[in-house]
Amino acid sequence: MNRNREHDERKRTPEGVFDWEQMAPEEVTELSRRKTALGENLTVARVELSRGATTHRHQHEGAKMIVVLLGSWRFTFPSREVTVRANQLLSIPAGLEHSSEALEDTVALDICGAGGRAHGEDRFLQRDPDQFLWGV
Repeated sequence: MNRNREHDERKRTPEGVFDWEQMAPEEVTELSRRKTALGENLTVARVELSRGATTHRHQHEGAKMIVVLLGSWRFTFPSREVTVRANQLLSIPAGLEHSSEALEDTVALDICGAGGRAHGEDRFLQRDPDQFLWGV
């Protein structure tokens, strides 16, 4: 069990209530942080992005939903760009390639169902691909 999951489990009540205020953030990159709540078949991450935070082109095994609470987050898909703003929800089907950029400081919920990529396994998405063999 990783450190973040242990931390999340300590902050969870038997009923499955998580308190974002009591959870320590994980620094994914210099411009992005998240707090992750792991449920039985669902993972929800509260993501905090500084303006300019990006993810490289990637896809997920399972569907994802992004709920922007504050700010704006642009997603680039093969056929178009979509900007999601406060109080909007974006549904990303499994296997759809995309990248993203925070257009301003942004707070969002990143929701993955069963079969989706577990949060924490996607750190390479925010890193420079030239630093990895597969990026050559």
